[in-house]
Amino acid sequence: MRVQACFWSALVLLAGCATVAPRPETAPFAPARHGDFDHDTLALTWQPGFCSTSEGCEADQPHAPLIGLHGLWASEPHALEGQGVPVQEWWRKGCPLLEDAPDAAPVLEPPVAEKLSAVVPHTAQPLVPHEWNKHAACFGYAATPFFAKALALRDRFAQSAPGLWLVAHQGRVVSHEAMIASFEASTFGSVGARPVERALQTQCRYDRKGRVVLTQIWFTLSPKHLDDFPAAASYVSSPEAQDNCPAQFLIPHW
Repeated sequence: MRVQACFWSALVLLAGCATVAPRPETAPFAPARHGDFDHDTLALTWQPGFCSTSEGCEADQPHAPLIGLHGLWASEPHALEGQGVPVQEWWRKGCPLLEDAPDAAPVLEPPVAEKLSAVVPHTAQPLVPHEWNKHAACFGYAATPFFAKALALRDRFAQSAPGLWLVAHQGRVVSHEAMIASFEASTFGSVGARPVERALQTQCRYDRKGRVVLTQIWFTLSPKHLDDFPAAASYVSSPEAQDNCPAQFLIPHW
């Protein structure tokens, strides 16, 4: 039993890293404007896969944690839907469709900025300002609470049974069916709930060796139940099928 406990403790550290997450804000997390959207997408990265594609990551990319943060994305507001804006255009452009404002780097408290540097992929175009200007600034969020919330959600998944499953299977070819089944069993089966369709969607790409690898995992969440994540009550069904992983793919290691 002690050996098994040590094994799972090591997986928690690899998935979540030893740094302490910023304390989530105690005030309700809600947009100050343009709040007429139905769901949030929490986009997490599998860092060894995300960084192995043609674009890659910078030389200073940390190798821990294994599960990183891409972003927290609001779905298309109803006001834009009413104007006939296709959802694909919302995905491409984001906030500039709502407000014409110049891009600006978010002003962050140091602990949050440091944690973001540890878990957000180090891409040639820095992701944090990109995520802020495309997905958050127009909603009137304050920068530090917004990113602290996204970090807290990442940390919770990294320490959950599905997050540990990913870490335990690094370096192995897995079936898409097995990954989804593991997620649904640990999330919905434990409380006797019916699985939510497309609550989890995976993203795969070819790496530089020509292998199909896992790069991202996307969760469709209720904005009113973010604090319940990763419990079953936090999920809603995605209206769009975006999962592109094949029947089998590699969960790569560094």
